[in-house]
Amino acid sequence: MNNSVSVKKKEKKKMKFPHAFVLLFSIIAIVGILTYIIPAGAFDRIDVNGRQVVDATSFHYIDPTPVGVFDIFMAIPQGIQAASALIIMILLIGGAIRVFDGTGAIKAAIFRLTKIIGEERSHWVLAAIMLFFGCLGAFPGMLEAAIPFAPLCIGIALALGYDALVGISIALIAIVMGWTAGPSNPWNVGIGQSISELPMFSGLGFRLFIFVILMAVSIGYVLRYASKIRKDPSASVVYGMNTDHLVNIEQEDMEFTSRHKLILITLATTIGFIVYGTIQWKWGIPHMSATYIIGAIIAGIIAGYDSGKIADELLEGGKAIFIGAMAVGLARAIQVVMEQGNIADTIVYGISYPLKGLPAYITSVAMFMVQTIINFFIPSGSGQAMVTLPIMIPAADIIGLNRQIAILAYQFGDGLSNLCYPTVGGLVAFLMYSKVSFNKWLKFIMPFMVLAWGVAIILLMIAVMMNYGPF
Repeated sequence: MNNSVSVKKKEKKKMKFPHAFVLLFSIIAIVGILTYIIPAGAFDRIDVNGRQVVDATSFHYIDPTPVGVFDIFMAIPQGIQAASALIIMILLIGGAIRVFDGTGAIKAAIFRLTKIIGEERSHWVLAAIMLFFGCLGAFPGMLEAAIPFAPLCIGIALALGYDALVGISIALIAIVMGWTAGPSNPWNVGIGQSISELPMFSGLGFRLFIFVILMAVSIGYVLRYASKIRKDPSASVVYGMNTDHLVNIEQEDMEFTSRHKLILITLATTIGFIVYGTIQWKWGIPHMSATYIIGAIIAGIIAGYDSGKIADELLEGGKAIFIGAMAVGLARAIQVVMEQGNIADTIVYGISYPLKGLPAYITSVAMFMVQTIINFFIPSGSGQAMVTLPIMIPAADIIGLNRQIAILAYQFGDGLSNLCYPTVGGLVAFLMYSKVSFNKWLKFIMPFMVLAWGVAIILLMIAVMMNYGPF
């Protein structure tokens, strides 16, 4: 008996997916080994309108510069140093978002919204909640903010006569769709455009259009499923599942106070100010971070926090996002090793050469597919940007695909697959709380994934057709 238990434990250990940092360090080590295998090469860079662009015709091989074992370890602090501006932004904005979220204003707004619409118009309740979470993902980029709302959203869905999958979906699907569209998302679009030397949040109009499309598709899918199982509960993917652990949880009804309203207005104003500043005044990362800090301080004062409480919340938010921030530095170390070994341009040449001469439609979809695969291994949006975009952007230059479309392909690849990968913390958190098995979730979500991926490809086609710019 004891032997069988120990065997099962060993099997579980074998099935455990590597820690994200272990995975990133493994990639660093593998890239270090590749510097002994892949020939060193280089492109010439030319200045075009203030941006460094690869000269597609200039690739040439150079003397090899393999990276030693100690240099591989040295690349970690060098990567953190090189990505310091992005890391500081992540820590500061993460702290600021914690202040807004910690006031309870968002939770109180959802309770109020549910009461105003009423249970008799339950479909409207679901749609309104999804739009709310979609905006949280789209504008401040609060992807992890959905996790604390799991009990609330699942409780609301069950109370309205739906199943746990509907409760998961109204928060998780919506916030992932908003994150993917990312009109002013600082983590995927902000970091991606910074790496690509594009004006911050440029191309906003088309991303707003994408946001509307993705939200319409996701709301339609969830409401269709919700309507089906309300008419026939046996049609639920999780029909017969014990929900005692969910139904019996008491939801504390929070009053939506004037303070809460002012805090949400402050959050909306902060985001609006940042978008305006980046477009009209060409703001960069420091301006954006500073504005979030100012907004958080104002929100804290409105909430009645003293200076110590505001400072504590800022620090707690920074701590919560610290792992993600360090992942950016570790991911940047991969690029450091490639640069020291002079294999980055050789890899770019290898990727871009087969695509040269192919229509931009095909290359944009190919980039989207590559980013989707990579997201399984690096589910951090900012981390994935640091690993892949230094390769994808020069490849796009060579192929003749403008950088804005390359960023869009990265957004779709990084964002949509967050709904179906077991390496994504937010998804795992929802499933663990609700006790919905991963295979049941896949049965529910995969038809939506096929639909969403199809819509993403169409949107990429439109972007290519209109030469989505400015670059």
